[in-house]
Amino acid sequence: MMEALVPRMRSQRLSREPAERGRWWRPVVLGLVLSGAAGCEGTISNPEGPGGGPGPGTPPPTAIEKPAPSVRMARLTHVQWTNSVQELLRLDAPPTTLAGTFRADPAQSGFLFDNDARALSVDEALWGAYQRAAAELAGQVTTDATKLARLLPPSAATNEERARAFVESFGLRAHRRPLTSEEVESYLGLYRKGPQAYADMSAFEGGIRLVIEAFLQSPHFLYRVERSTQAVQDRVPLDDYEVASRLSFGLWSAMPDDALFAAASEGTLHSREGVATQARRMLQDTRSNKVVEAFHRTLFDVPRYAAIRPSLTRYPQVSERLGEYAAQETTLFVQDVVFSRKGGYSDLLTSPATFVNDELARVYGLSGTFTADFVPVTLDSRERKGVLTQVGFLASHATSVDPDPIHRGVFVSERIICRKIGAPPANIPPLPAPQGRTNREVVASHTEAPGTACASCHSNLINPLGFPFENFDAIGGYRTTDNGHPVDASASPNINGETVLVRDALDLADALAANEAVHACYAKHWVEYLHGRPSAREDVPLVERLGKLSKAGNLSIVDLVVEVVTSEGFVNRHPEDLP
Repeated sequence: MMEALVPRMRSQRLSREPAERGRWWRPVVLGLVLSGAAGCEGTISNPEGPGGGPGPGTPPPTAIEKPAPSVRMARLTHVQWTNSVQELLRLDAPPTTLAGTFRADPAQSGFLFDNDARALSVDEALWGAYQRAAAELAGQVTTDATKLARLLPPSAATNEERARAFVESFGLRAHRRPLTSEEVESYLGLYRKGPQAYADMSAFEGGIRLVIEAFLQSPHFLYRVERSTQAVQDRVPLDDYEVASRLSFGLWSAMPDDALFAAASEGTLHSREGVATQARRMLQDTRSNKVVEAFHRTLFDVPRYAAIRPSLTRYPQVSERLGEYAAQETTLFVQDVVFSRKGGYSDLLTSPATFVNDELARVYGLSGTFTADFVPVTLDSRERKGVLTQVGFLASHATSVDPDPIHRGVFVSERIICRKIGAPPANIPPLPAPQGRTNREVVASHTEAPGTACASCHSNLINPLGFPFENFDAIGGYRTTDNGHPVDASASPNINGETVLVRDALDLADALAANEAVHACYAKHWVEYLHGRPSAREDVPLVERLGKLSKAGNLSIVDLVVEVVTSEGFVNRHPEDLP
């Protein structure tokens, strides 16, 4: 039998050495030689610069927006694989059980999100899981008449003609581009081996089963392969099908749908207007909700909420499910701001409107009758503004009994301002007992003592961003006294070079929302997430432009996302791959 091929990416590098040519992919099930990716060479490594690229304030090398180096063969994340399999096979539900057998996608050091293409390789364990999943799925579909009917073209004069029509139509969707004539013939050659592979099935169904197995193991399905190579000045324009894939995996974490394939076939994705039209259509689809949720779950560190463990003796008004309820609040809040209110980033930082159930209502001190169901409420704007004054952020950055201004400050610095805080020195002693002092006094005396290794960062960068939240206890409840003393939440944080006097977290939220570089930081996170790579110098002009528009209130979050996916860097490739 001929050998089927799949990417060989154990070191996540496509070698340029002659001895390695032709060995990017390794053999799998049965026979099929796939063509079309022979130009996909390059290496993947960490980009230059701390934190994966410059911050929003870095002077751009040029004001011209252009693409940055990227990976030409980006392996699908497990979420993308699951969603794409459901779409490709037109299944009623995603194959999450099969995806659950895959080894976890690795995180890339210095990159916030889980979709960095530099880290997404295929090792022996994952390759074996792909093989087993392909065999299982192909068997499920071809032994179920209803499922198979969803995929097959109308009956033709002969089974061979019907198989050809299937290969062409299914192959377009599996490879996310039209197949070449050579690829069609190779898949048909595999179809003809069906009777040998599955003697207990009809020749037609056995052949289709074998073809589906091969498609699910093809590098053109498991990877987003960008084959365009023709440079125009300092960029390589992507073809319509490559743009369609970038759109679908960016906005849906899934393969293109029929409407997007039609747009690519008609050539409408060659224009900015055509891409924007499809992007707005896609952002109205519920599939985009999960992507927006996933982005903000990572940005706001919602997984950390699972570790919320307040002292039930100290805080008897809450249960062990407080973290779960806080995560649901954050999700509902984000979805409401982004999709229902068509809000901007300032709304995430300053809006007092949120969603609560009975337990969260008690933490927020709300009067009235509440149940286990979440309902919309507007919190007291004299106490609360935005996501940073909600239970999730506050309680996840606290001990079981006291608020934690250090980690609250570090979070705001790194996630909201895009200012990285260096690792603390080793062997730091724990905070001492209060001995009648406020939490702020304990932290300040322990971290800001003149001449210590901690003083510089804490006095200037961390504590001024954490102390404004001292009005909130370890579960996020509002307080005016601490250990019998009035709470002092005033501070003078430095926000991107500007020292701002704030009385409390409300002033801080307003100051952050009024800072252009804070909005650019948020845009930078979206650029990284939608591209699946760290930010680069080439991104700075786009990030700064979006920061200006967002701060001015001229850009909703939906608009911001559309601007990113219609940018020069999104619809073009850099002439060079990531080194």
